[in-house]
Amino acid sequence: MAPITDENGWLRLVLECFRREAGSEAPLPDSSLDLIETGALDSMGWVSFLRALESASGVSDLGALLREQTPSLENTFLALKNARSGSPSSGAGPSSKHQPLTQSSAIIASSGAALGSRKIPSEEVDRAFGMPAGKLRLRAGIESLAYAAEDENELTLGARAAQRALRAAACGPQELDWIIATTETHRSYPSLAAQLHSQLLARETCGALDVGGACLGFVNALAVAQGLIASGHARTIAIITSDVHSRTFKPGRVAGEFGGLFGDGASAFLLRAKNGTRPRPAYGLGEFFFGCAGQYAGAIRVADAPNGNIDAHFDGEALSRAAITRLEKVVGDIELRSGIARSSLQGLATHQPNPRLVTLLAKQCGLPLEKFPVVARHFGNLGSSTCGVALDAILESASSLPADKWGAIFTASLGPGLLFGGGWLVPA
Repeated sequence: MAPITDENGWLRLVLECFRREAGSEAPLPDSSLDLIETGALDSMGWVSFLRALESASGVSDLGALLREQTPSLENTFLALKNARSGSPSSGAGPSSKHQPLTQSSAIIASSGAALGSRKIPSEEVDRAFGMPAGKLRLRAGIESLAYAAEDENELTLGARAAQRALRAAACGPQELDWIIATTETHRSYPSLAAQLHSQLLARETCGALDVGGACLGFVNALAVAQGLIASGHARTIAIITSDVHSRTFKPGRVAGEFGGLFGDGASAFLLRAKNGTRPRPAYGLGEFFFGCAGQYAGAIRVADAPNGNIDAHFDGEALSRAAITRLEKVVGDIELRSGIARSSLQGLATHQPNPRLVTLLAKQCGLPLEKFPVVARHFGNLGSSTCGVALDAILESASSLPADKWGAIFTASLGPGLLFGGGWLVPA
């Protein structure tokens, strides 16, 4: 973003942040009206609006300046104007607040991925689910799916990805302070994190934590790990995602229009506390934000049925519209909060319900499709592992370039509910 130097520029910023939260089609309320009382924003929307404005303007704790005032556009603009006029860095522009984020407390030291070793053509999946041949390829854009072999499961795939990440960073499992796992298919006890702890031979004082969120689980895990490192409670953390859908969404248990979209895979990331020396360039974690757009909750619901099948309510059209609308908004919010132009990105690690939706998202965001690593086209929707496998691909691609050519990375995902979240990574 270019530095803002006049009142009209700050007013435009206030209105842009409001539009991003309320929706581009929402009518612009009178500047003096209470945004919460009139229903223009709910209380969480107001918080999100102020947070986005703080991130974009470089003004910290804007909410404190408005605590005793009516939450209106007029008062927001005046508070922003007064804060900027009294700030010694008021000429630094909106991105000045984010300069410390390039000095992140947590860096990604290495990553790894593991896919189900059986590559199944999508036409074979069509036949298995009783769908017309070519439906997945033509309607969803899926050419093949990664399915686990008989000797593979969430534990073996997750451990394989983790071992690759540990080897890449020359890190022994005894160095780990925490193992954070996320999955949408492993439902057994001990939990996946506990089993990975034993499989990797981590020390007894290494914590093991499972994080939920389904497809949003990986972004949730990044935020949790960042908090542990920033608080000083950990210096080295392994984040591991692993999903084996082919044994859960099986023909006969769930309709092909839903179950046929999913594949099996895992990803792993080694996060370290940033210190003065690193053996090689790395990416640092920026900020993360989350929310829940409950009005879309009915688009997808999955539950166990009494007969052993899976009761999946799946409104494909409504879910597709909701996914594109919300993902595009999350990308816009990341751009606004970070001050990083999407055109400068190294890539985007996003939720990929199916390849056709990724193509549409790229078009809606005005970005080349090459910025989105191909995951769903060749492996299927990997659930909580989709973003992780995509991020691993982006990091692998960046590693072949000089560090001064690296761009930032956005990550954004959705989960049933409709949960959403996103954040960014910057070259450290």
